[in-house]
Amino acid sequence: MHFLIKTSLLFIFIVSLASCNVEDLEKYNEDFKGKWRTDVYYSPSKGDSIRNYLTIDGKNSGFGVACEKDDPFVYCLSFQTGKVKYNKASRGLQIGNSVQLIPYVDKEPFINPDGRWEIVLDNVSYYKY
Repeated sequence: MHFLIKTSLLFIFIVSLASCNVEDLEKYNEDFKGKWRTDVYYSPSKGDSIRNYLTIDGKNSGFGVACEKDDPFVYCLSFQTGKVKYNKASRGLQIGNSVQLIPYVDKEPFINPDGRWEIVLDNVSYYKY
């Protein structure tokens, strides 16, 4: 019985510790809020020029990979919507309830030498627009 109590307390401690590492992205760093996109690039898998989009706006957030270059979130190879959570330990972003695609934050929002807001996810630069 004593072992069961210790095991239960250890489990609760580990779960609470892990949950401390996950936070709403906008509460963690308000600079993430807004509309972001990559520069246009050629995608062999789509056979066309495309770009990625990221919108951080509470529960209306979205992340699209390989979308139409001039239409946010249209004909994306991958698209997720929902509130964005940030895992401080892994630096991963969870968009909505999906864990199918978790982009990782290489650089948090900053103003680059050209005076543009930039973030880097999975070694790809996104710019505010």
